[in-house]
This record gives sequence, C-alpha cells and structure tokens, in this order.
Amino acid sequence: MTHTIKILPGGRVIKAASGTILADALHEAGFPISLYCGKMGLCGKCFVEIIRGGLPHPDSQEKIILERLLLANNYRLSCRYRISGSLMIRIPEESLLPQMPVLTQGVRRTIAIDPPAKKVALSLPRPDLSTPLALTDLIQSRFPGVSLKISAEALRVQAAFPEGPDMKMTAVVYKGSELTDIEPQDTTGRNFGLAVDLGTTTLVVELVDLNSGKTLDTEVGLNAQNRYGADVVSRIAAAYADPEKSRELKEVVVGALNEMIGRLLEKRHIPSNFVYEAVIAGNTAMNHLFLGLPVQTLAVSPYYALFSLLPALPAASTGLAINPRGKVYLAPNIKSFVGGDIAAGLAAADLASLPGNVLFIDLGTNGEIVLKKDRRFTATSTAAGPAFEGMNISCGMLALPGAIYKAEFRNKLHVRTISGRPALGVCGSGLIDLVAVFLKNGLISSQGQIQGPGKRIRVTKDIFLNQKDIRQMQLAAAAVKTGIRLLLAKSRLVSRDLDAVYVAGALGSTLNLYNSMALGLLPKCPEKKIFFIGNSSLAGARALLLSRAERSRCEKLVRRVRHLSLAEDALFQKTFIDALEFGAWS
Repeated sequence: MTHTIKILPGGRVIKAASGTILADALHEAGFPISLYCGKMGLCGKCFVEIIRGGLPHPDSQEKIILERLLLANNYRLSCRYRISGSLMIRIPEESLLPQMPVLTQGVRRTIAIDPPAKKVALSLPRPDLSTPLALTDLIQSRFPGVSLKISAEALRVQAAFPEGPDMKMTAVVYKGSELTDIEPQDTTGRNFGLAVDLGTTTLVVELVDLNSGKTLDTEVGLNAQNRYGADVVSRIAAAYADPEKSRELKEVVVGALNEMIGRLLEKRHIPSNFVYEAVIAGNTAMNHLFLGLPVQTLAVSPYYALFSLLPALPAASTGLAINPRGKVYLAPNIKSFVGGDIAAGLAAADLASLPGNVLFIDLGTNGEIVLKKDRRFTATSTAAGPAFEGMNISCGMLALPGAIYKAEFRNKLHVRTISGRPALGVCGSGLIDLVAVFLKNGLISSQGQIQGPGKRIRVTKDIFLNQKDIRQMQLAAAAVKTGIRLLLAKSRLVSRDLDAVYVAGALGSTLNLYNSMALGLLPKCPEKKIFFIGNSSLAGARALLLSRAERSRCEKLVRRVRHLSLAEDALFQKTFIDALEFGAWS
C-alpha cells in the first residue's frame, strides 16, 4: 500500500510504500536528511517532528537519544521510523545536512557535508562476571547490519573509561564500517581533517572542521623540493638517476607539510590525534614522490603512472603528522602527467554536470587542460614551467604581500601590490599584465624581443624585467596555447564553439582577462563565457574531504577521461613554434 507524506516547511507531498524507512523516503525524494551514522540510530541527527500520523513507541536506544536531545514526545528518528500510514511531518533545519560552499570565485557551488571520517558517541554497559563480553562485541552491537572492521591499534585506548554504570566513549568510524580509533568520553565535537594542495611550487594546507565543514585556518609555503629542480621533470630525473634522491624528495615534502600542519594545530590548540583524515590533491609526479614510489614509468615513454586510484592509506604509513590511525586519501590521477590536482579541480567545478563544450585550464607549473565536448572528456598536460607562479623570473616571487599583481598604462605605468605593500617583486598575474602592457606599447615585439638598448625594462625604481624573463613568459604561454589548440583540433572544435572556459590556478583570482587574451594565453571568447575559479585543486581536496558522494563522483569521472599526448602529436612542433608569437587568437 502507498501512503502520502506531507513535509513541512514548504508543504511538499511525497508518496512511499508501507514498511519504507522514513529516512529512505526523504532521501529518495531529494531531502538532504542527515544520515551521519548510516541509519544505525546512533547519532540522533535525523530527527523529525510527527505532526499527524502514527507514533510508534521508541526502542530503548532511540529513547536515550531523544531524551539526550531534550525533544518532545512527538519526535522520532527518521532512520528508525517505518511508514505504516499517511503522515504530516516537519523536518527541523538541524536534521538536514549542512551546505558548505566549495567554489566561491567565478562560480559558486555548495555541497552537502557527509565526510568519510565521523565520530559517534557510545554508552556501553560495563561487562560483569555474568556477562563478560569483549569490548569489540559491545561496540559491534551498536552497529547492526554492519560488519565493523576493528583493528588492534584502535583498541589501544590511552585512558581508562571513567567510573559509572556505563562506559562512555567515542568511536571514530571511517566510511561507516571501519573503526579507526576509540576515545574515552564524548569527543564528537572535535573532528578535524586537512585539505592539501600538493603543488610543484607551492604547498597549501587547510584545517577543516569535519562537523561543520568550515575552514578554520590555512597555511601556505614553498615546496622545499625545489632544491632538486623547479619542475617535475627535473625531480623525476633526480629520483630516476638516484634512488636515494627519491627518498630525500619524499622526506623533504612530508617534512614541509608536517611543519605547516604543526603550525596550524598549534594556533588552534588542537592535538594532532583529533585530525582523522587528510586529502591530498597533487599532480601525478608529486603524488608518486609524496609516497616515495619509483618514478621510472614517468621518466620514459609511454609515461604512465603506477596508480590511478588508491584506497585511503593509514596515516602512519605516509609519515603525515595526524592521528596515526587516521587516513590519507590521494585524489586519483587521471592519466600520464594529468594527476589528482586536476581530478580535484574537475570535482570542485562539477564539470561533468555542465552542458555543452567546456574548457578547463589549470595555470601552474604544469599546465593541465581538460576539454569536455558534450559528455566526452579529453585531457592533456604541458610543461609550462613556474613562470605563472612568479618563479624562474629575475624579479619573481609568490603571490605574497609586496608582490606586483596588477599593472596598467595610463600615461605612465601603474602597478598594484598585494596588501598595498612596497613592491618587492612580480608574481604570475603581474607578469602577464606587464608583458601585455609592454607589448601594446611597443617595448616588446610580438616575437618577444625587448626593443631598445639595455635589454631590460624598468617596472619600478628597483624592479626590472629582462630578456630571459620575457622568454620564460613566452614559453609558458606557448605551452598552454599549444595544448588548447591541439585539444580543440582533435575534437573538431574552434574557440567560438566553446560554451564556457574555466581558468583554475592560484593566479586565476587576479588574472586580467583582456591581457591574457592579448598575449594569446587564453582563446578569444566573450567575457561572459570565462570564469576564473582560483585554486580549484584545494577546493576539490576540501570537497573530497567533506563528502563521500563527491569522492565517488570524482572516482567515476576519472575513468571516463581520455588522454592526448602532445609529444606524439605530429602537429605539436609546428603549433608550438607558431604559439611562441605573442598575440590574440585569430
């Protein structure tokens, strides 16, 4: 028999068959009801008010939770309620999954918070002589229908349970079926994770509250691997030639991350044991080096990864300074040098749901490009070099206070610096602006030659661009331009066929659209079609940290992406040489 359910607020009416769990009916109808504990009746986060309809007597577990939440007699847990007749219910806001923005730059996108790492408060009867049940059996009894995986390490409780008739504790549960830790008392309010952008040039770590989805603090630093080379090719070559260098590269990057994590946790007075998962978004090479894996397959043709998708790893095995029984998840590599940072970026932008032909460009040390044509995805990577991040430039610097990030010419050159500080150098977006301005004013030829004597151009009293700097910009722009042109050509598209262009990368938030198109870095498109979405790799890592659904969708999308090898394309050499000339796309 089918019954009607009227849902307040809003008054929407849905139908469900007799015997259906109310939570299932609500979820099926699109209501983001919080099923934090996987419908086991442990968390109490899915309660609803029964305004009209049957009120079955709550069982002992449900009664404890309803009393703890100080709810009136007409409230029930929707995960325990079986529909037997028509209903009118009200869903309190507290029972809906909180929505958290993932992308706010260029486009705004929110996700429902449902992290893999969760904490559940338990109150277990103490074993006695008549019923000396093992702790694992007592815990398992609270997770009906789930074969809970409990490791010996999780049983190494650091403090005895307080005196009392019941043992009060918190179970840390991963993906609903693995008990990773047990803590005395109720510690459910302290559940944290890390979103990590493992960049070739820079590292970014966000400390995230897994209960609310809020970012509590952020640390930014240089990737200390740069002593082995500014780009991944140099680091792969170093690791390939000397296995000892591979070990050093891992230790260097893990050490740098741990220092950043330590500062974040110290500022917030959070013990590392309360951090239960880290999600890493890095390119293919960085992922291999982070794990200390051999890089031989990336060093020689056909340039393939050792892995695409790995299960979450025990934190202790990676050396990351979080709860050693916690997890480290790497956003999946796509193919070849198109890695997890791009997979995370595609997840952040939700590229799979966008209609039409969409171009995704990540402007970093490795220029990665993905073209979506209808429902087909093709990706490629280019060795853009670190110029977009202000590195390998004589006056270059990261996008930090004092960096010139904007430039324009109004009778004379005007520059703006981050935080309004005195100019210390030039970051990526500033370099693009300066080259475009100098090109327009004839100080640089379309072939990239500085015009006039001295072979350098004054930016401020103490800051100059020289011929090598212009050449670095020229090579970086040509690499990206070549990748875009060949991807479009292979898909039988031209730039005017694009419905949207998403530009990712840390410099995307300050990139000047017109200057980028004037240099030919971006294809000529109407302004309304171009969206600068900032550090989508970090935003994607955060989404994968906070949502099991987002993680599942990302893993499925990665399997659909085809790869275009530019090095093997017969048109690559000619296209790249042509692309070295500065100028807007024709």
